[in-house]
Amino acid sequence: MVFAAALASCQGSKNIKSFTTTDSLSYALGTDYGNHAINMDTTALNNALDVSMVMAGFRDVMAKKGQMTQEEAFAFLNEWFSVRIPAQNALENQEWLDKVKADNKNIQELPSGLLYEIVNEGDASVKAIDDADQVMVNYKGTLKNGNVFDQNDSISFPLNRVIPAWTEGMKLVGKGGDIILWVPAHLGYGDRPAGSIPANSALKFEVKLLDVIPAEETSVQ
Repeated sequence: MVFAAALASCQGSKNIKSFTTTDSLSYALGTDYGNHAINMDTTALNNALDVSMVMAGFRDVMAKKGQMTQEEAFAFLNEWFSVRIPAQNALENQEWLDKVKADNKNIQELPSGLLYEIVNEGDASVKAIDDADQVMVNYKGTLKNGNVFDQNDSISFPLNRVIPAWTEGMKLVGKGGDIILWVPAHLGYGDRPAGSIPANSALKFEVKLLDVIPAEETSVQ
């Protein structure tokens, strides 16, 4: 933890069993602040945080010699996380998609920018053709770093209630088919964070299409 690590180094050879009340209060406060900082956006903090400057800011505020007001600090952090990091993510994720496309000759691209590889075409006579058609799938969604952000088996949903990449991509294979989708941010969750998905993230989905229920059958039910 950011503050906790720095405070721990200040404690030298001390461990928690030998902490005084003051030690414990200080360490607990550092741990709390560290957890708050690292949970804001772990990716954004990687290689961007100088712990010595974190501690300098902490010490200056405690000594009432802060070189930023609380309002100035908030404004900078807001700009960092809402403007700089999304812009950096957009660039890095586009570079990732470009590399994926360059490295895999089986990948095809739709005019929308959706990249896909059909692993198994499935039954061409049973395909989703309407946005209101319902599909049952197994899928795994990962970020460009390989982290799994979502995974489900035998889940059903209509194609008009999912991200644009799914609405478009799941019409490319038939029942029993397997497809991999590489999704630009504008076909996914866009420029705002969504759970564990950072803003402007490109996504990868590995999907098996188990079944298709046509829209007319769904409306009858």
